[in-house]
Amino acid sequence: MTSQAAAPHYELKSDIAQFCLPMSSRDRYAKYAYANSLYLAILLIGVVGIAKTPVITEKPLPEVAEFMPVELPPPPEQAPPPDEPEQIEEAPPEVQPEAFTPVVVAPANANVVFSVPVEGPVLVAPSVAMASAPPAVLRRPPPPSVAPPPTVQVMRMNRGKGGPPGVFPNPPFIPNLLKSGESASLEIYLEVDADGTKTVVEIRRSSGIRELDQRVLQHVRTRWRFDPIGEPRKYTWEYEMRAN
Repeated sequence: MTSQAAAPHYELKSDIAQFCLPMSSRDRYAKYAYANSLYLAILLIGVVGIAKTPVITEKPLPEVAEFMPVELPPPPEQAPPPDEPEQIEEAPPEVQPEAFTPVVVAPANANVVFSVPVEGPVLVAPSVAMASAPPAVLRRPPPPSVAPPPTVQVMRMNRGKGGPPGVFPNPPFIPNLLKSGESASLEIYLEVDADGTKTVVEIRRSSGIRELDQRVLQHVRTRWRFDPIGEPRKYTWEYEMRAN
């Protein structure tokens, strides 16, 4: 005999007692009833779904035409162009012939037949007194010939006696540029105006050492001064540096 059969059965009839002791009125088979109801609902839903399953029927697709006619709208009508005013061609003005003076000649003897090479209409007068001299023809004299500018000869420059007047100091020696016993030379070209202004100073022949060329060229441009000589001149000057 189990404990449940031996235990007395109590039934709470009071609402307050049932509220205070909820476990006394709880059914131990409630969980199984709840699960069975869920299973029954799912079974009913499946049966209804199978009974009302729609029948799928295949419908043939319409045939696709290979070419479909396309109708384009007609182009809009263009308005006619406005009437252009008629162009009236004007006749060119008549050119009046230039007035000319006839040349009248008369032979010494009117009875002698001769020919005179003249241009234009000619009137022959019966006597020399009635003849007029032909009009004078004016000719423009030829333009005077312009002499070419004189060629300036390039001279070798000497700093000292026989050279141009001015101040021409020697460029300073540049140390550590050449080894002992080596030498380097360069040539400078100069153009000088009549007032002594140097217009061109440039290297004509390089020494092969850029620093030497630039220093000598800058020295000539800044330190050399030519006195006015009254005419433009051109010079070439050669500089040589030798290391002892």
